[in-house]
Amino acid sequence: MKLEDVVRWTGASVQGPPCGLCTSVTQDSRTVKPGSLYVALKGARLDGHVFVASALKQGACAALVEAGREIPDVAPDAPLLRVPDTYAALTRLAAGWRSTFHAPETRLVGLTGSSGKTTTRTMTAVLLAATGGKVASTSGNLNNHIGLPLSLLAMEQGTAFGVFETGVNHPGEMDALAATLRPDAVIVTNIGTAHIEFFRTKAGIAEEKGKLLAALPPDGFAVLNTETDCFDSLAGRTVARKVTVSFKRTDADFFGELRDGGRGLVAVRERATGCETLLESGLPGQHNADDLLLAFATARAFGVPPDACVEALRGLSLPGMRWREEMRDGVKIVNDAYNANPDSMAASVRTFLGLPCAGRRILVLGDMYELGGLSESLHRGVGDLVAECRPDGVLFVGDLMAAARDQAIRRGFPEERALWAKTAADAAPKLATLAKSGDSVLLKASRGVALERLLQC
Repeated sequence: MKLEDVVRWTGASVQGPPCGLCTSVTQDSRTVKPGSLYVALKGARLDGHVFVASALKQGACAALVEAGREIPDVAPDAPLLRVPDTYAALTRLAAGWRSTFHAPETRLVGLTGSSGKTTTRTMTAVLLAATGGKVASTSGNLNNHIGLPLSLLAMEQGTAFGVFETGVNHPGEMDALAATLRPDAVIVTNIGTAHIEFFRTKAGIAEEKGKLLAALPPDGFAVLNTETDCFDSLAGRTVARKVTVSFKRTDADFFGELRDGGRGLVAVRERATGCETLLESGLPGQHNADDLLLAFATARAFGVPPDACVEALRGLSLPGMRWREEMRDGVKIVNDAYNANPDSMAASVRTFLGLPCAGRRILVLGDMYELGGLSESLHRGVGDLVAECRPDGVLFVGDLMAAARDQAIRRGFPEERALWAKTAADAAPKLATLAKSGDSVLLKASRGVALERLLQC
C-alpha cells in the first residue's frame, strides 16, 4: 500500500520524509523487513516505542507512533507517523485496506464460536483453495483486536477468499472486529462456556458473537449448526441467507452422518441438489465432524464442486498442538494442548478414549482459564467426566485441576490412578513413570498451562 494511504486512513501527522510503498505491517520489531511499516504498541510488559529505532535501522519504511511520545535514539527527520492511539490507528489502517477489496472478486469469511474456530478456518481455507484462487487466512492465533487487523493487512491484492477468525473474551470487543472485517459470510462454530467469566451466560456469549452476524450484508450468508445453543437467537441476528448444517435434522441444508469417527469419515447430503458426498478429514471425533460439515457447507455456498472438496481434503494439515500425534519411546502422544474449555475438553477426552489403543489410555488434563465464578464447578465437571469415562490413568495438572481430581475420586475413580502435579514441569517425571510402551496419552489444557513443556523435560 502507499504510505500516503496509510496517512489518510490513520489520520497521522507526518514527521520526516515517509514516502513510497509499504510492503508489510508488523508490531514486532524482530519481524521487520525492508519496506515494513512498524506499529509501536504499548503492552503490559513491553512498549513498542522502545524498538522504533531498531525497526528503522532494519529497513522499516516508517513507524506508527503515539503523539507526544519521545522516541529514543531516533533522528529528528526519521519517518514517523504520529497518531493519538496506535491501537485505534492499527484498526483504522486495517479497515482502510479492507475497503480496497470488493465482492465478487474477493469474498471474506468471518468465523466465531467458543471452540473449533481454527480447525474450521483451516478446513474452510483448504476447501476454498480448490477453486484455484488465492486464499488468505488468519495467521496462527492472530484473531483479536490486534491480530485480526494484522491478518487483514497481510492479505494481498488479487486474493479470491479471506477466511478470518474473530476472537473475543470481553463484552464489546466484537463491535470493532465486525466493523473492520465486514464479512461476506459468517460461520458460527458453536456457543459454549469459553470466556464465560466475562459474559456470565451462554446467552451473553451468543449476544456478543451475534454481532458478527449482524455485520453481514443482505446478499451474504451465515452458516449455522442447528444443534448449537442459542441457534434461534443467532439466526435472528441477520437478514442474510441462513445455511444450516446438522447431524440430527434431515431438513437441514447439509445433513451429515458420521460413518467412521476414527477417520473423520462423514457422508453429507445436500438438500438443494439431493447429492451425497463422502468426506474424510482424518481427524477423529464428532466435534471435528461438526467443523468439517460447516466448512463444506461454506465451500458449497461459494460454488466449490463436491468432488473438488473431496480432493482438497487430502492436503489438510492443522496448526501445531491440535490433535498432533507422535510416538515417544513406544508411547503414542496426542497433543491437543493448544487450548481448552469445558466443551472442547469433554469432546477431546471422549474422542481419545474411543480410539483403538494397544495398551492403556492415559489423560493429562491441565487447568482451564477464564471461567470466572463457575471455574470450580466446571473443573469438578471434568472430574465427573473422568469418573464416567474411566480412563486407565489421569494426571491432573494445575491448581484448578486439584478440584477435578477430588471430584473424580469422590465419584469412585481409583485414587491410585489419579495423579496431580502443580505445573507441566512437575508433571513430566510423573508421566514418565506412568506411561509405558504401547500406551496412548492425551494432552489437553488451556494455553497458559503450556502443557507441551512436559514433553521437553
